[in-house]
Amino acid sequence: MDDEQPQLPEGVLAVRAGPGANCSSIGSVIDLLFGTAVLASVVYAAIAAALPDPEDKK
Repeated sequence: MDDEQPQLPEGVLAVRAGPGANCSSIGSVIDLLFGTAVLASVVYAAIAAALPDPEDKK
């Protein structure tokens, strides 16, 4: 095996090989989108609960 490490471009600290090796930023984006969707659902449910029932106006 060759123990010599390849030259990396300036600014690149490491490259990981294998499935999902460089996916931490994608995971963070998905977590952020999921959290935003949950928060939006909570706000929507609170607004819907605060509105009067249309049948109450009769």
